[in-house]
Amino acid sequence: MPQFDQEFIEKVRTAVDIVEIIGQDVKLTQRGRNFVGLCPFHDEKTPSFTVSPSNQLYYCFGCGSGGNVYTYLVNSRNMTFPEAVAALAQHAGVELPKLPPQQSERRQKIQQIYELNRLAAVYYYRMLRSKEGQEARSYLVQRGINQELAKQFYLGYAPDSWDGLVSYLKENTELPLELAKEAGLVISGKNGYYDRFRDRVIFPICNLNKRFVGFGARTIGPGEPKYLNTPETLVFHKGRNLYGLNWSKDSIKQKNYVVLVEGYTDCISLYAKGVTNTAASLGTAFTEHHARLISRLTNNVVIAYDSDKAGVMATQRGLQILVDAGLSVKVAVVPEGSDPDAFARSQEPHRVVEWVERADPYLKYLIDQIAARHEIDSAEGKVNAAKEIINILRQVESIIEQAEYSKYAAELLNMDQAVFAAELNRAAGRAGSREKPGRRGTDSHIAPKNRYTIKDLHGASASTAETASPEQVQAVETSVMRILLANPGFIDEMLALGLGAGSFTNPDYKHLFTLLLTDAWDKQGEAIADRLLGQAEPPGSWRDYLRLFQENVWSRSLAAMEEKLVLMENHRESDVLLQFCQLLRQYAKLRKEIFPARSR
Repeated sequence: MPQFDQEFIEKVRTAVDIVEIIGQDVKLTQRGRNFVGLCPFHDEKTPSFTVSPSNQLYYCFGCGSGGNVYTYLVNSRNMTFPEAVAALAQHAGVELPKLPPQQSERRQKIQQIYELNRLAAVYYYRMLRSKEGQEARSYLVQRGINQELAKQFYLGYAPDSWDGLVSYLKENTELPLELAKEAGLVISGKNGYYDRFRDRVIFPICNLNKRFVGFGARTIGPGEPKYLNTPETLVFHKGRNLYGLNWSKDSIKQKNYVVLVEGYTDCISLYAKGVTNTAASLGTAFTEHHARLISRLTNNVVIAYDSDKAGVMATQRGLQILVDAGLSVKVAVVPEGSDPDAFARSQEPHRVVEWVERADPYLKYLIDQIAARHEIDSAEGKVNAAKEIINILRQVESIIEQAEYSKYAAELLNMDQAVFAAELNRAAGRAGSREKPGRRGTDSHIAPKNRYTIKDLHGASASTAETASPEQVQAVETSVMRILLANPGFIDEMLALGLGAGSFTNPDYKHLFTLLLTDAWDKQGEAIADRLLGQAEPPGSWRDYLRLFQENVWSRSLAAMEEKLVLMENHRESDVLLQFCQLLRQYAKLRKEIFPARSR
């Protein structure tokens, strides 16, 4: 998606009416100057969701969500910010800015691939319901997928033909087959183009906006590979897409958690038994991009992977990524020798729902896994298991969690709780002495010109705290961006803390961060990156620079909020009071987040 300048963003915002846009989703009733309705972001019986036409803002006094029309679209319809701008521009009849030729060509090609994928999905859908699809329909019924489910997930069939889709595309579009090749739909050979998928059940893969981005295909007879996916294209990336999320996103938001499985049929079988908040990771390793995608819908995840060795390993990898992303994770353990698909088909719906709802917190799951790997009836096995468990628990930030799971582990291993807790405290102390040698020692390896400190904010406002100079702010931002170039995976850690492109004061770094986030590139970003990579590597650790960067953002945010609150507190107009209440709530929430963090 293109990046829009601030002038265009404001032009589009003022061209639409927030009441009209929100009114498409929420029944609004006028009350004085404002409109009220039931909040779309949380369940309520009494309307607390207020929309101000004069300020073009919304705010919910129940859950605290609020913002402008862009915020609403991003949060309610799961759009990215550029998608929200483009959608509102189209709604208002505002012409999008002209793109450079190269970007314009790429954007056009992306739209054409979407169209080719749509045509392919229609073709596969029809073929499943044709005479040629009889065997495929029988196969799906054997897997517990009836006609209604097949329709719900728009399942299809690629017949055992070399040119079935090729002929269909020739008849129904003027788009070239070379582009269909780029879309991963056909392959070029000595005698021309031929279909990539043949004699396979087709599982269409859509993005959150319900556009077809690719396909998964499973053979219904002998042959390898059993599963075949669309290759990487301009619109399809296995490490970025989750199967079924387009169908389950509303249920995920309503239930406030997602059930993560491995395969297409796992997802469909759970959906059929009432677990409609399910998504699958396309049979590929779970990635940071998947975690980021999930975080747009919920902060809670239940992993339900296969019970075999590969499934256990995949669960543990996924756990680490999700926990590092700041998500709350549980694990629904599948009976040994089974998988979510087979388990769901063998159980009544209420049993399947209960199984998901009884999922174990991730720390309990890890402790149980460690205990199962060791002979805990022997002294040696018990000691080895305890060491592994302690190594995990010492990394847990919450002292309460440490204490509770320390108690659980000691009981499981039949050990003295006091001894286990003492060993955990000693291990945590050793780690702390290496990683946190004291407030001063923590940052001692950062060059003085790159360092500053902010006074303890307890009992003081941001305006009374020592503020970093512009030079210090730039030094920290430069160090953060230099590290991100070498370790782009750290972006997910920033996003989990609520830090993004807007957290930088340097416009070059804002631009570069956005490019890294979207895996895009341009000449400006290349020049900025070259300049940064030409500098020496920062002497400090990522954790220290990230903390300093976050403290900069905190200080600026609190100071800005305090300034606005002072200006607004003497006004009594209802629209200004609405903004004042929203800002005051945000201010209180931010201070609540900062103070415990600063006291650690």
